Amino acid sequence: MIVQLFRYLLQAVLALVITGPVLAAAVALSLTLALVAIIREALDCLAAQADTEHLALDTLPDPADRRYLSGPALRDHRRLGVACLVALHQRGLAQFDESFAGNGLRRVRPIRESELITRSPAVPILTFSARAGFAIGYILALVLLAITWLVQLVLLTVAVTGFRLLSGTLWLFEVFSLALRQITTECPRCHTRLTRPVFVCPCGREHHALVPGAQGVFLRTCRCGQSLPTLLITGKRGLSPQCGDCGASLPSPTQMMPTRHVPVVGGTGAGKSVFLHTAVTHMRSGHDAAPADPFTDHRLAETGALLADGLFPPRTPVSRPVSYTLQVRNRLLHLYDAAGEIVQNADHIADSVFLALSDGVVLVVDPLALPAVRARADPDVLGASRTSGTDPKAVLDLLTETLTEHHTATPRRIAVVVTKGDTLSGPTHPYATRPPDRPAAVRAWLIAHGHVDIVHSAEHHFPHVHYFVVTYLTTSPTPHDDPAAPIHWLLTGTTP
Repeated sequence: MIVQLFRYLLQAVLALVITGPVLAAAVALSLTLALVAIIREALDCLAAQADTEHLALDTLPDPADRRYLSGPALRDHRRLGVACLVALHQRGLAQFDESFAGNGLRRVRPIRESELITRSPAVPILTFSARAGFAIGYILALVLLAITWLVQLVLLTVAVTGFRLLSGTLWLFEVFSLALRQITTECPRCHTRLTRPVFVCPCGREHHALVPGAQGVFLRTCRCGQSLPTLLITGKRGLSPQCGDCGASLPSPTQMMPTRHVPVVGGTGAGKSVFLHTAVTHMRSGHDAAPADPFTDHRLAETGALLADGLFPPRTPVSRPVSYTLQVRNRLLHLYDAAGEIVQNADHIADSVFLALSDGVVLVVDPLALPAVRARADPDVLGASRTSGTDPKAVLDLLTETLTEHHTATPRRIAVVVTKGDTLSGPTHPYATRPPDRPAAVRAWLIAHGHVDIVHSAEHHFPHVHYFVVTYLTTSPTPHDDPAAPIHWLLTGTTP
């Protein structure tokens, strides 16, 4: 009896002495195994060869990947948290398995062969201690994982928010700076007003939204590996812009200076192309103007060669006109040479969308198209001239109707230009008497030759009207206006 009591007392003491270390060892072992499982899973998720499909790096239309801090970092963090939680749960199930923490103690040979130990009530206590230690270690690992994940989430959220705020602020800065400087982007070929041009990487890939955003704040990396600036002030101006609608190349100063649009309209054969070439030539020599694209340079050279040989340029094709694009000091100027049929026939309204961009209009009047002038003209002059058969008043009426059709406010200025001034000899010329007020003289000349309707209609629809007489000849016995003067007046409100 006493021996048995002593034995139980000894077992109780041993259980109490061993339970503490067993509990501590179980906690340490459980925590260590859990942390090892979490770290191993984290390394697998963050490895270079890990799957990145969940990051959605290539879902944007432009050929460049998202920046990690634009959003993929949070998706990666969420996936990492879920993967680590699953790994911790699987490790916990293994630790709580009976074969690990319960009957496994009895499978150890010294314990199995010791009748004292196997029958001792201390074994269930030790088993419970081990399981309790494993549970405590699991809970500690879970708490540590949750705290670490939440701290990382806060830091990543701050970083991603900062990234997005910075990119949004820079984007707004560029948009507002363009708006304050009244800079817009229009295609000289299809005449579409663009939100922004498409920029082409040296590799040929097109970037439709090269602005600060998810693909980069100051720079983005094209799929070819080329770094592209996202801001005009950081070098975007050096890339090749093009129209996102028709794919035409845009002038290199696009988005660098204000743009002005001046269509030149008149009847077929009124001399629009010759006037436009002469005006541009004078602008290049005396108004600091230069072609802004190769197309303009080529057209000027081609028309100049024809005029030098005494030939007139071919008729302008009936289609949407492609503009002469000039850089005039701090402006980008588009001059549209429209076919006469576009402003003579309402059926061509679809080809007249360029009129909706107008900042001013040049109305070309062929004096030989006026019956009163034609009746008094020299037959030899009539035979040598290509005369327009269209009433200028009809052109002016259709011009104003077309602007209404396009829901566009009428431009504030119109320059009425009488071309072929060299065909007006003697008293038939508006400047024959050397009048001090030339615009008034041309206005009176139009009225005197039966076209008071042109004068009244122009002055009714346009707040500011100015009258000019020009010729493409470099020398003439009768004075003429500088062919560039109408363009200069439309842009500045003054004549040189």
